[in-house]
Amino acid sequence: MLQYFVKEKLSSIFVENQNPELLYVCEVDPVHAKMPRTMHVHEDRVEIVLIVEGFGDYTIHNNKYHVQKGDLLFFNSGVIHDEAVCEDQNILTYCAAIKNLQITGLGKNEILSNLMCPVIHLDQDFEKVKQIFLLLCDTVKEETNCKTEMSHYLMRAFVVKVHDCIEKYEVPMAPIPYNLGIQIKQYIDMHYLEDLNLSKISEALHINTYYLSHVFKEMVGYSPMQYVMRRRVGEAQNLLINTEDSITKIAMRVGYNNSNYFQLVFSTIVGMSPGRYRKSWVKETDVPEFFDKTGK
Repeated sequence: MLQYFVKEKLSSIFVENQNPELLYVCEVDPVHAKMPRTMHVHEDRVEIVLIVEGFGDYTIHNNKYHVQKGDLLFFNSGVIHDEAVCEDQNILTYCAAIKNLQITGLGKNEILSNLMCPVIHLDQDFEKVKQIFLLLCDTVKEETNCKTEMSHYLMRAFVVKVHDCIEKYEVPMAPIPYNLGIQIKQYIDMHYLEDLNLSKISEALHINTYYLSHVFKEMVGYSPMQYVMRRRVGEAQNLLINTEDSITKIAMRVGYNNSNYFQLVFSTIVGMSPGRYRKSWVKETDVPEFFDKTGK
């Protein structure tokens, strides 16, 4: 029999007296993955996504990434991200969301520096990270008295493993020079919930409307007002999943005074009504449906 001893003294990556909390963990099957999850941001959590099968395209902050099996994605709090999956991509992902995360040397709810590329490829660590994800999923689903404490410590172990992978595989992100397109995007990101139109953006930034639209679309891929709609729909998706607010109230919160028009915009972008979208993600028990690995 061989015995293996831990020789090193424990040195935690977590800031003392800070207790991270697991908000949810999920397996997003190809059916749910094909529902557009448009531009959105989380101010109170960090999200970690593992690509288990297939491939897809993500926009994180101002960069586009083509991701594939074995990639690990990081969405720090406050970082806008967009997920786009085509019909033939059959992507399967695992996702975990954690709040109150404080790692030594990083800001609150940051898993890696914003100067680093938010996508890494795991190589030989893929199976280990995948197995921890699965164990975390199974533990959260269990109807036992100890599942909360077990999932808490598994989540901490998961973060430590992910942090180790980041140190092993991280790549510095090429700096993006500040330009007019970024200036326009920053303004829209600050005001997209307001009564906003192209003329108001143009007037606020003192830019010709035609030139503004051209510069912005060249950088982002959408016209300014298309971007506004996608940001609003992305925020509406957050509210549909995470609150019990009525659709009319959500419409008001994301900048639409007319609930019918909001539902038309939402259905055009997402491919289904807000009510159907909410039902597809949340069960009557308020447990996200994507805890079910079958996707049924």
